[in-house]
Amino acid sequence: MNFNNFLKVSAGAIGVLVLSLPSQAMAFTGFSFQTATDYNNNPKADILLQSVTHDSKTRSNFSLVTGASIIENDHSTLGPSSTDLGDGATSPNAIGANELPTGQEVADFLGNLNLNNIIDTEEFSRSVFELDFGKKVNTFYLFERGLNSALTVEALDASGAVLNNFRISQDLWAKAGYKLDTTEIGFAQNVGSYGLKLDSAVRKVRIISDYADNGPDYKIVAAQVPEPGSMAALGLLAGAALWAKRRKQAIA
Repeated sequence: MNFNNFLKVSAGAIGVLVLSLPSQAMAFTGFSFQTATDYNNNPKADILLQSVTHDSKTRSNFSLVTGASIIENDHSTLGPSSTDLGDGATSPNAIGANELPTGQEVADFLGNLNLNNIIDTEEFSRSVFELDFGKKVNTFYLFERGLNSALTVEALDASGAVLNNFRISQDLWAKAGYKLDTTEIGFAQNVGSYGLKLDSAVRKVRIISDYADNGPDYKIVAAQVPEPGSMAALGLLAGAALWAKRRKQAIA
């Protein structure tokens, strides 16, 4: 078998191997991570996310929210889930902070790396926002001002059905290394962070703030972290190519 044919056969065999890898039930795994920003001790200004570090790797290639749908936003409380920003921070649109935002405004505030553009939720209210990242992702980095609220993340399939969910309780947040002081409050608060990893990848998630969650004020960004199965397959292919090349050289 010549070298080119060997590579074709090897690639095909590895493709079968990848397709035949045992599928796992889609589930969330929580993790902590370190946050790098340009924070300069001004909690009212723009605070840009630069990178995150977890599993001994630093990542800066983020996927951002490209669209949002408001499934529920309890209007019995003023500004149940509203867009909010630091008193001196740059607004992502001409409207600025809004007590009753549209889906587009939610996407504007979440769809950037300015950590001082957030969703502010009032206590004793309920909101459900469906967020679209524009492409499939499997890792989510969440930030919550105050470290004193909970929220639930649901992974959705292409039809909008819930695949699995994870509730980030108050005790899971860890300090992210910066503070926020926005138009909704009159003082600076520490921000917490927590990460979620899915066994597979999805394009959309749903963020739920319920009546007993104490009004989370949050930001979310995502990333597609390489899957162990695909990396193993690439390693096998590279190994097969190297073996074939050496064998060809030995024969020659």
